[in-house]
Amino acid sequence: MSAARAVYFVNGSISSWRVLIAAREKGLAFEPRRLRVMREPRETRTPEFLALNPRGQAPVLVEPDGTVMNESLAILTYLEMRYPEPPLLPPLAEPGALARALAFAQEAEATACVYDPLESLFEAGTEALSPDRRAAVLGALSGVERELALWEARAQKTRFIASDAFTLADCAFYPVLAYMQRRGLSLAGHPALDAYERRVRGRPSASASYPEGWSHDRARPDLFAAARALAAPGISGS
Repeated sequence: MSAARAVYFVNGSISSWRVLIAAREKGLAFEPRRLRVMREPRETRTPEFLALNPRGQAPVLVEPDGTVMNESLAILTYLEMRYPEPPLLPPLAEPGALARALAFAQEAEATACVYDPLESLFEAGTEALSPDRRAAVLGALSGVERELALWEARAQKTRFIASDAFTLADCAFYPVLAYMQRRGLSLAGHPALDAYERRVRGRPSASASYPEGWSHDRARPDLFAAARALAAPGISGS
């Protein structure tokens, strides 16, 4: 008898979230194995987990046949190739749609990287920022606005982010958008993205994969409000 499929994940991690959604969209049975990283020792640093991924990062997919995969975008591609039904990519007969879905999945990671400097506000706040870090935060704030304008234009064209069908691009992008909302992002000025987020949120795969203990309300601290305050006249870094 083969072992059960397992997904090692970190609650609230964008990368982990992607894989949980994709596995559920595929209808794959798996054992979710949550890793705790907010206290020492981190469970991603245990010898057992490092044997699966020497980088000590989640997610990791372990298949019943012993195949081990890491890196979220690679796992999404692997799942599509190994379990083609139901499909999460347009067919080769639709090369334009296929190209968009693959490209947008990769671009979702670029959006997450643009946002990332704002995470420094989560623990440090604005007063402890060095001048370089302060500049990075302000750059991220404006960068996210540019990213949102790009994605808003795309969301106006199709029901989901790359096409009218749900694809791997949505598995990759939706957690980025929802994570930023959790950190204070408002979509009030982006009606197509707001409708898109609600549409994906209502899918069973997304609902089941939403981080444990989170609500859809913006949490505190509101990192976007903190970044805007940092940009206001009279606010200086240390």
